[in-house]
Amino acid sequence: MIAFWLYAGLLFAAALGFVLVPQLGLWRTPVDADRTRTNVELYRERLRELEEQHRVGARDTAQLDLGRVEAARELLDDTQTAEHAVDFPLGRTIPLAAALSTPLLALALYLHWGSLDQLKLTRLRSVAQNIEKIAMRQEAVSLAATSDSADGWSSLGRAYMAQGRMSEAARAYERAAAIGGRPPDVLGHWAEAEYFAGERQWTAKLQALVNEALTSNPREEVSLRLAGMAAFQAGRYSDAVGYWERLAATLPEGDMSRASIAKDIARARDLAK
Repeated sequence: MIAFWLYAGLLFAAALGFVLVPQLGLWRTPVDADRTRTNVELYRERLRELEEQHRVGARDTAQLDLGRVEAARELLDDTQTAEHAVDFPLGRTIPLAAALSTPLLALALYLHWGSLDQLKLTRLRSVAQNIEKIAMRQEAVSLAATSDSADGWSSLGRAYMAQGRMSEAARAYERAAAIGGRPPDVLGHWAEAEYFAGERQWTAKLQALVNEALTSNPREEVSLRLAGMAAFQAGRYSDAVGYWERLAATLPEGDMSRASIAKDIARARDLAK
């Protein structure tokens, strides 16, 4: 929070400087003064030229007076132009008011509709999720390292899958299956990890794992879902319907995934016709 307001204040000060410095005339005053001095020097030089021309007889007295009047009028015009160039009270007031009021208006709108609290909440959730993943991984690694436990290797597999490390998850589930006597749920998760590690390509190894899991437990959810996906990809839509119907029967009535499975079943039935 402190860092946010600090950076916002620095940006506001920088933006305000770009607007106010030119409007206050801090850069134009030396330029205007130099211009005035130059005009005066040109006027004096013009008078010397006129007097020299009168002295040598190139101009009479009337022409000399007329030249002096014209030179004075030119100096007056240049001086008035310089004054108008720097003196625009309204031109300064409007940008100055806009520069000061815009950030205040933005702050008021932000405080009314801003989402800084939501941003902080999102960051906190992200940090909490990362901490949870790290803690779960450390716990699983410690359990797998300290004991040759099927549960430990299964926990390690879940941790790897949560991190998207599917190849490592498959090896962890393979180890858990070997230690635990190849329970059907572990075989299903092993097949799932292998499936995603292999870029969703169905292989004979995956089919064998799914068949073994469903032979031991015909209601094993992960195996039924994978078997339905494989049958659908292969164009065996009737088989996909059979697997997914068995899967839906294993889920409780309030399960959120039932609606998605029902849509998959309906699509497979349409394609099977």
